[in-house]
Amino acid sequence: MGIAGGGVGTAGEISIRPATASDADVVGHLLADAAGPLAAPIWGGGSIERTRERFAGMFACWGGSDHHYVACEAQRVVGVIAHVKDRTDPWQSLQASLATFRVYGLLGSFALSWRMRHMVSAEPALVRNSYSVWNLAVEEEQRRRGIGSKLLRHAHKGAREAGALTVGLEVLIGNAAAIQFYKDAGYKERRRRESAGLQEMTGARGLIYMVRAVADTD
Repeated sequence: MGIAGGGVGTAGEISIRPATASDADVVGHLLADAAGPLAAPIWGGGSIERTRERFAGMFACWGGSDHHYVACEAQRVVGVIAHVKDRTDPWQSLQASLATFRVYGLLGSFALSWRMRHMVSAEPALVRNSYSVWNLAVEEEQRRRGIGSKLLRHAHKGAREAGALTVGLEVLIGNAAAIQFYKDAGYKERRRRESAGLQEMTGARGLIYMVRAVADTD
């Protein structure tokens, strides 16, 4: 959801590879940071450190997942992105549910569901021939080197290979830097959803769904 990182400058010798369970700790930190104001109040019960630990735990349970990729410099992870053609894949949903239960436990999972009741999705219910980009994040001290742009191009390549016609993503309404980053990459606002309950809990007004056509070149 959104981006922590910019797209200017040079990314240097950055390689991108599939994420593995051994990346769980750093990916947990990156994903928690990418969640912005939603992270602590929803997934961490008020604690950003607990959010990072829980994200890392769930990621380890997934075994790295088959749709997360990390950007590395000298074998050190400096960024992460998730992209996939079908966001409603039942196997992915089952994996996520099992990971959440193992990390949060029974009561914790119910509490998480209660906190998430105000979460809104700006994505249209049915998006045919579309590809989805999830939590794009870059380590804070590595931002503005083009790493975010390189990760996004990796997603666009995946979309072309999957035969998708469009690429879509969601970003927090108040995340001006992320919105501009995606606009510069060719994305346009398609829909937005606001939630008074979400704003009261997290300070975030809601989400914007942005989309761009899958181009032959990027």
